[in-house]
Amino acid sequence: MPETIATNRPLNRDLLLKEVRYRASYRGTLELDIICRSLLPHLDTLADDELHMVASLLQQPEGRLMDWLVEAKPAPDDWQLVVALVRHLFQHNRMRAS
Repeated sequence: MPETIATNRPLNRDLLLKEVRYRASYRGTLELDIICRSLLPHLDTLADDELHMVASLLQQPEGRLMDWLVEAKPAPDDWQLVVALVRHLFQHNRMRAS
């Protein structure tokens, strides 16, 4: 479960949503900004476990996220589900925008 860095206490859903929105909005590259921001319209609809998985993913180093989300390199087994979710939501947003 994601925790705040300062307190190491579990975050409630509202705080976790704020953290995920922030992390999804401010990445290190334009490509990651676009992909991660595609999560924003869907965050309120995610189940708690999905939200926690997305929060954990967004805490990964930029290089790792670039590999998994931009370069489409295979993610390790324990990250496959959340990477697939992010890719799906990104594709869904692209199709709606077309």
